[in-house]
Amino acid sequence: MRKLNIVLLAGGDSASVKAESQYPDYLSERDGIPLIQHLVEKCLELDPARIVCMLPKADVTKYHLRNMLQQMSPVASVHAVPTLTMGAACTALLAAESIDNDDELLILNCNELLDVSLRDVVGGFRNEQCDAGVVIFKSLHPRYSFARLNTEGYVVEAAEKNPISNHAVAGLYWFDKGSMFVEAVKEMIRKDARVNDVFYIAPALNEMVLLHRKIGTHRVELNQYHPLKNPHQLLAFESVGAQ
Repeated sequence: MRKLNIVLLAGGDSASVKAESQYPDYLSERDGIPLIQHLVEKCLELDPARIVCMLPKADVTKYHLRNMLQQMSPVASVHAVPTLTMGAACTALLAAESIDNDDELLILNCNELLDVSLRDVVGGFRNEQCDAGVVIFKSLHPRYSFARLNTEGYVVEAAEKNPISNHAVAGLYWFDKGSMFVEAVKEMIRKDARVNDVFYIAPALNEMVLLHRKIGTHRVELNQYHPLKNPHQLLAFESVGAQ
């Protein structure tokens, strides 16, 4: 039986969105539980072999994050990202030693939370025998990634910060084999497919499309997706637990 590896990404500028407490966004609390703990606990539904948390090195030291993650689960570990990378795709590649293989791979952003069953999402992609899959929701705001779909609901094109459709990507990427993701990102980098001088994950899906890979989608409603990409969204997330 193949294993599932999960990568949680928070290796970028953790100061981009801060609570009044000045803690990073992924330590924001809802119902008294930090966001990263919410994410890890949701991931444990999938019985993963490992959960690798890509966190800024400065945060790892300052907030004793290795101890924090060890308390959550023995399969959760921290990979300290020493400096700001060239984007989320490059940050994920730092975990290549753990993910460049034939095991399944799930990538989640640490500044987003989905109120859905990850077992249902991943199970759907498996049942459809997809090579990859993304969660989508309806939006045209250019802060997001976007996917253009064919009539069967499979991805035929992806773009970053460019609404080529109203199918925005909710920061979840599943791959039937981690090696597929690694090769797609490397090819994207070889082609220098940057957006605003950064390498994002969504455009790497185009490399899989060129290989005629099957990229599925799982749609969620707006109230099931909680992004923390600006102070207003952060406050809305935290206020839920305070009610």
